[in-house]
Amino acid sequence: MTDETTDRPPTSVAGLELLAPAGDAESLRAALEAGADSVYFGLTVLNARRRAHNFTEDELNQAVQDVHAQNARAYLTLNIDLTERDLELAARVLELARRAEVDAVLVRDPALLALRPEYTELEFHFSTQTCMTNSADVSAAAKLGATRVVLARELTLAEIQAASAVRGVQTEVFAQGALCFCISGRCLMSSWVGGRSGNRGACTSPCRVPWAIEGEPAGTPLSMHDLATVDRLEELRQAGVTALKIEGRMKNATWVREAVDIYRRAMSGEDATALHDQIERLGDYTGRKLTSGYLDGQRENLTGESGRRRGPAETTDEDSEVRSSAKDRTDRSAYSFEMTVEPRGIRCRCECDGLVDEWTIPKTVVRRRHKAVSIEAFIAWLSKQPVLGRSAEEISTNDPEFLLVPRAVNGLVDRITKTIRRSQKKRGQLSNIGLPESVQEILENRPPCPSNRMCLGDPPDRVRLEPEMVESFLSSVRPDGVIVEGLTAEILKQVRSHCGRTPLIAALPPVFFEDDIPGLRELLRVCKRADVTVEVNSWGGWHLARRANVRMESGPGLPVLNSLASRVLAKRGVRTVTLSVEADRRQLQRMAANCPVPCSLVVFGRPPLMTTRVELPEDYLRKTLTDRRDTRVTARREQGLWVLRPVDPFDLRADRNDRLRVSHLVVDLVGSDDPVRDWQHRPSARKPAFQFNYDRSLY
Repeated sequence: MTDETTDRPPTSVAGLELLAPAGDAESLRAALEAGADSVYFGLTVLNARRRAHNFTEDELNQAVQDVHAQNARAYLTLNIDLTERDLELAARVLELARRAEVDAVLVRDPALLALRPEYTELEFHFSTQTCMTNSADVSAAAKLGATRVVLARELTLAEIQAASAVRGVQTEVFAQGALCFCISGRCLMSSWVGGRSGNRGACTSPCRVPWAIEGEPAGTPLSMHDLATVDRLEELRQAGVTALKIEGRMKNATWVREAVDIYRRAMSGEDATALHDQIERLGDYTGRKLTSGYLDGQRENLTGESGRRRGPAETTDEDSEVRSSAKDRTDRSAYSFEMTVEPRGIRCRCECDGLVDEWTIPKTVVRRRHKAVSIEAFIAWLSKQPVLGRSAEEISTNDPEFLLVPRAVNGLVDRITKTIRRSQKKRGQLSNIGLPESVQEILENRPPCPSNRMCLGDPPDRVRLEPEMVESFLSSVRPDGVIVEGLTAEILKQVRSHCGRTPLIAALPPVFFEDDIPGLRELLRVCKRADVTVEVNSWGGWHLARRANVRMESGPGLPVLNSLASRVLAKRGVRTVTLSVEADRRQLQRMAANCPVPCSLVVFGRPPLMTTRVELPEDYLRKTLTDRRDTRVTARREQGLWVLRPVDPFDLRADRNDRLRVSHLVVDLVGSDDPVRDWQHRPSARKPAFQFNYDRSLY
């Protein structure tokens, strides 16, 4: 226990705050009527559940009034990575929240910390997306001004107790609902597969689909059971938590009402065993088994199909790629969609809120008819499945029997979703919300840092390695800097000798738990004595490095998607920031044009798509997992956790972009079978490399 922790006075289970989800007004009313102490919800923009129905500006004001009328608290989610273009809108959301008298906002992006002093009426809560896994993370949040943190779902009771003992900040834990396979806030899989980032609220749940291991069907080994802790509430109280959170902004009002009612009764003293059947019915909603998660240190038997039938309460599929959480309402307009098959292609037209989008797709040859989808079937699906809460009012085609390949169908869904999202932004950019001059000054662009002189396409100057790679790699290649993951105090001394005069940067892990803190402190002490720069990849890492008074850079684990975030990190002692590996070309260019801080860009790598505390079968190690989209990943062990990295890397080195200027171009060779070959190889025009989101859009 650190000197920043203290015992808290005991409270009754009934004294814990019960926090309920609301994907729409109907769910909000259900939560309040069932006895929720607080409700969390998002606007139609900038929140981590973009496919929930969510709330418009006018609906927000009414929602807050309804919540306060029941003496409850209203929390607004603003918990995604923000792009350069999102910054002003995010500020307007904060201004709207202040005017509506929202009690707290849930945040993830560092940029919002720059605005916190301007919105003292609002509490700032760190979302679970900030990956709060230990007391150092929570201490960092307290230093940064958060009044509460939502702890990662992966903690044991002892770890929750250690995190909850930090002075000056409350803790909140998930008590019921879906679990993610990946540790909170660390998933890139959905973004890698199709540009839909979970860190931007657009996750398509690729962990829920079937996978094969080395070509053999393996079921759904990444699909987590659902969390249920109704019989563990007293233990959570004793661990020091302030609030119990029910997950479920994608679930309907019936489920929300029943979940809140069950937990309210349990918190009021009703025997949890008597509530067993009702808890089981909550699990029927998704058809997944229930688990107490990681509370007892359990890491096995947490995934896979349950075989349970879905219950009658379910109206939507929470894992579908296009979702709606409630009945459509007349105050949300519908959309129209038309497909016209012509000799040279298929002309498509989508209209929503007066916004018209027209495009043409090629007539792809269908080689596997059993996997093809007719336009008629696609239209029938659209007519039943709302997109972002909008129903299809008019859908037509001149050739219903024409067959589409699956990727064409996915592309159409993507385009329709994008059009509706654009119409929502056009309709609800909160343009009538004025900003104080002090906020406008914070948002003003700054001139780019003069040291950001390298252009994409220049030879990379830095490499990222695992410790065992260093000696062999540096015997063949001498970059200007070496970033090394997985170091300990003992290994650091040996790696330093291999580096010679090549500058070494010691990368702290993006995820670590309470028992890892002493070893990291020792590593930082050695780095301080040896004058080694440290790369921080979490807020807890930043906190430990700051207290050790070492020279700091931030790495991919603290990604920067906007220039204001870079300023926030620089103000807190970070000398160089790393641009988000998820960003697309336009987003990178906008960041670079306004970034007043030296920055790094990863131009090659196999990024960790999933980092999990689940204990996978040992025979998965180093094996290739493949899904139905032919996404191929390798299962590895890294620093005590299982990590899924792509078999094939992304590579930006063949692209020349003089508008993208940075201080460092980094080749990430972690996970490489032949680091020297990967460093020396360059993609050709004949065989272009995968470029992650660079050449497509990040949603």
